[in-house]
Amino acid sequence: MTHMKLNVKNIKTRIFKRNDGKNFLHFFVAFSIIFFVLTSIILNILATGIYKSTDQNLRNLAQSPLLSQLVEGNQMSSNMTNSPHPGNFGPTNSILIYDAAGKLIYPKSQDESTTDANRDNNAGLPEISSVQLEKAVHFDPSAVGSIRMLSVPSSYGGNYHYRYLTLNVTQVDTNGNSSWAYMQIFSNVDQLQEGLQRSRFIIITTMVIFWLLSIMASLYLAAWTRRPVVAAFERQKSFVENASHELRTPLAILQNRLELLFQNPNATILDESENISESLQEVRNMRLLTSNLLNLARRDSGIKIEPEETGLPFFKSLFANYEMLAENAGKQFSGQVDLDENIMLDQALTKQLMTILFDNALKYTDDDGEVKISVQKLNNQLNIIVSDNGEGISDQDKKKVFDRFYRVDKARTRQKGGLGLGLSLAKQIVDAYKGKVSVEDNHPKGTRFNIRLRLEK
Repeated sequence: MTHMKLNVKNIKTRIFKRNDGKNFLHFFVAFSIIFFVLTSIILNILATGIYKSTDQNLRNLAQSPLLSQLVEGNQMSSNMTNSPHPGNFGPTNSILIYDAAGKLIYPKSQDESTTDANRDNNAGLPEISSVQLEKAVHFDPSAVGSIRMLSVPSSYGGNYHYRYLTLNVTQVDTNGNSSWAYMQIFSNVDQLQEGLQRSRFIIITTMVIFWLLSIMASLYLAAWTRRPVVAAFERQKSFVENASHELRTPLAILQNRLELLFQNPNATILDESENISESLQEVRNMRLLTSNLLNLARRDSGIKIEPEETGLPFFKSLFANYEMLAENAGKQFSGQVDLDENIMLDQALTKQLMTILFDNALKYTDDDGEVKISVQKLNNQLNIIVSDNGEGISDQDKKKVFDRFYRVDKARTRQKGGLGLGLSLAKQIVDAYKGKVSVEDNHPKGTRFNIRLRLEK
């Protein structure tokens, strides 16, 4: 038996560990996907937003009067032709012009020494020649009309970064020797690129930190989601064990009594009346137990409240029955109802609830026992108090008194026919009403159950 219990425990541990790992993996994958998608969206929005003004500036330059004059007049203005850096168009912008074959025709290649000598006179411009720019761009006719990104190696290390727009123009110069087919407008975005890189670093670092934190969150959520499953498993295990234990005892007694009958085959019914009576008593206990187990199974699937209009006669009829049962048991009963109007109540469930509490109070009082029930309506609640002058319940037992099969005094309860299921059923009924039930001492002696049921309007 011990080996069997250890195996069951090991199997249960492996099952929950496996499920815990699956839950962790599900949460971790979900968090990872969320952070990846969120990071991608933020970076995309950031890149689009940071270049939005630059891209708009390029489109505005493409429609500027100066460029229009260049294209329509098919010649360079003197200030551009004679500039130290031909192709420069503003402090951060440059242009390149190509013929139909994609060959650079403006600005023309310059001696690198001349370019280097003139760098000091153009401190606001990137230190790069048009030849380097033309080589880096790798002219592609398919880029016409679109804005693209370009990185050009710097002689000091690192890269210069540009956004450029390719335009389709068809013009012939004044000599009629060559035609303009394409024009590219470049805008330096080094400062924007540096800001974008810093922002990307901050965003990615933050997301990685929170992604690592999501691992801890996944572990916590996996353990948290496992708790109700473990609790339900433990309740089910305890329920099966207790039910098996409760059934085993009457079955063993019944088997022994029937075997005694076979030992005296010539005995009359009167001779074996004690064995027959004890067997019948155990059969009744088994019937009561199976009936309560069936009720518990039905209640577990959910209790549906079906309220109906209920008044004072309902409670008076119950109290009359309770008074008769108490009198037959040699005890006293008193009931009090304070209702000034009819209420909406599920009479079947309310009757079962009050009967369970009354039977429990009657069972645990002595021969001079007294049971009291008071019913009172306050606002939208129905307060029911069931008190007795029995031996009472300890503070430790009060916390478990509504658990299935829990009995304060198992030996005494078995003698009185208790199964430890009644109060569990009562708690389920109260929960279905979205009410509350509590147990406390009844001074100077005994126990008192306080029930509050939410009434339907």
